[in-house]
Amino acid sequence: MSGLESTKTPSARRRDGPAAEVGDDGNVVVVNPTWDSRFDMGNMRLFATFDGEGSLTRCMICDGFDAPTWRMHVRVDGVPLSFGRAVGIGRLWELDGEASSTRVTLLSFLDEGSAAAHQRISIRNDSARPVSALIRLEFSAGYKRSFFEELRNRYARWAARLPGTAGWWAVSGAKISLPFAAKRLAATENGGVRTKGKYVFSWSADSVCEGAPGSLYREFPVHLESGTSAELNWAMCMGSEQEAFRRAGNAGPAMESAREYASWLGACYGGEDVLQKSVFIAGLNAAVSMFKEFPLGFAGLVAGPDYAYPPRLYFRDGYWTAQILLRFRPDLVKRHLLSLARGVHADGQCPSGVFAPHLLSGHAGADVESLDWLPDHYDSPSFFVLLVEEYVAATRDPSFLDETVSTWEGKDAKGHFATVWALARKAADYLIKKDSDGDGLIEKPYAANDWADNVRRSVWVAYDQVLYAAALLAAEKLARARGEAAAAERYRTHADLARSALNETLWDDELGHFVDYRRPGFAERHFHIDSLIALRYRLVDSDKIDRLLAAAKRMQTRENTNQPYGDWGVMCAYPYYGQAGDLFSKSALPLCYHNGADWPYWDGVYALILRERGDPDWRYAAMRWWEYSLSRGWLTPVEYYSPPYEPGGMLQGWSSMPALACAEKQRS
Repeated sequence: MSGLESTKTPSARRRDGPAAEVGDDGNVVVVNPTWDSRFDMGNMRLFATFDGEGSLTRCMICDGFDAPTWRMHVRVDGVPLSFGRAVGIGRLWELDGEASSTRVTLLSFLDEGSAAAHQRISIRNDSARPVSALIRLEFSAGYKRSFFEELRNRYARWAARLPGTAGWWAVSGAKISLPFAAKRLAATENGGVRTKGKYVFSWSADSVCEGAPGSLYREFPVHLESGTSAELNWAMCMGSEQEAFRRAGNAGPAMESAREYASWLGACYGGEDVLQKSVFIAGLNAAVSMFKEFPLGFAGLVAGPDYAYPPRLYFRDGYWTAQILLRFRPDLVKRHLLSLARGVHADGQCPSGVFAPHLLSGHAGADVESLDWLPDHYDSPSFFVLLVEEYVAATRDPSFLDETVSTWEGKDAKGHFATVWALARKAADYLIKKDSDGDGLIEKPYAANDWADNVRRSVWVAYDQVLYAAALLAAEKLARARGEAAAAERYRTHADLARSALNETLWDDELGHFVDYRRPGFAERHFHIDSLIALRYRLVDSDKIDRLLAAAKRMQTRENTNQPYGDWGVMCAYPYYGQAGDLFSKSALPLCYHNGADWPYWDGVYALILRERGDPDWRYAAMRWWEYSLSRGWLTPVEYYSPPYEPGGMLQGWSSMPALACAEKQRS
């Protein structure tokens, strides 16, 4: 992600929690969980985070706002109960505790597609005497924007309605016109809680609860005779109190949905290795959790909870997140591509991501550029072409290319909407034009506009060059399948030239790997893990492959004794960047972000390459990051990390890539 992305959702700083371990079913298990044992989950309408005390610490509705949250306290005979065990998998988080021979089980869960969060608490008295328990929920309105964020949001709303503002609005990154979050909560006469304002959220339980008039807490006193038990359900949803009450009283289907989903995750693996299964389940769940359905028919793969506001779909993140879904849920990839295609410009240029259009409906100047989230990213056109070809290949459905896309530009000169194939061709042709002198190398401007978006890499970047060549080969396959021989030959000619230029100009024979980037008078000669995609797309000359893999091996921290933190994963770059003026924000710090951190999605790419070659190091690349994460109490796939710094976001979509390497059957 990007330091440019100033609207990254500010989550609570995530310190290390109690270490977790892998359960027999591939789930994550925490003994003696605490408030900082946080399990993130998602369905088609929301992201939710529950902690080790049973609290809902965050609930984000994908339309663009936060729902109310609550803190939970449980007492048994007046003594606070701490849960002794937590188990998380998919959309299910289970806490178990015991006090005074009284067993308390709390289940937090989501169904597949509702903007609703559920909890069920069960209390059983196994003692020989009566027991009294008290469950207390303390409500708050959820995440509150700072004064500056709220002012900026109001300004963006005003500016977006002025004629002729779309261009500067998109380029400036001021596009933060989110629905206003609920600021006020109110207790209802029926014992529920609801928000005030345009967007209504409601909480209700299926049992009578207590609370002082007007207070924002609810208590459930429970008296249990020896050998008896009680069960309570409650739900928070987008909608009326009656809807919340209905969901609380009919929680069975939502619970069954969560359990069926957990079973499906496990069944998709089918192997015996428990650690490998856990990586697989965590990754596949992360990928599926990214799929969101927005208003106006827009749907697709977001990047993660920390990048959910404003709602947008990324070309880059979505490509890597889609890799495992192509095998297990290609239907989600199809819908993602049809929405993402709306961000392809008339000249084939593509932004980093595509803004969810429901927040722009009715705005002045609502053309295709209005959908840009950070315009003109150099890797985005390549990722679009590649994913279109990979979807067609995976599903054997060439008719997808003729699907029409309703863009802000409307119909073409012949009265037709653009097709997926027409947009893919635009993207491929745009890339060819970036080779201004015809030498096979595309020239990238001095800007942070590819995945390493805290680094101004230019002019010839190995990563972008590889994607360029791979995208043209993908376009050639599609053109040949459609009988467009002339177009296919054109793409093949440019692809061959691009491959030759990559291996001749960006290969450093002294070091035995590709340079990161080169421009007249300077080359960043360190090894960067993103150059491994040259192996993924089979673009490396055969005499260079072994040397490139040897250079990659030195990125394993167990092999790199020059870094002081021991064995913690695979570094993305080493030595650190040498041109300080090319860096900014987090990547300016050695070992941070693009400057040496471990990115699990790159670990997955690396692991796939090694596994296809029969190299046992694939297990280290695919799983070491997960072992390290669990040792720090990070319970879902992390965006990036390195020992000296705070980790990136949890439940990150593209961090599903190691799961693909861990899938039981590999592609030949």
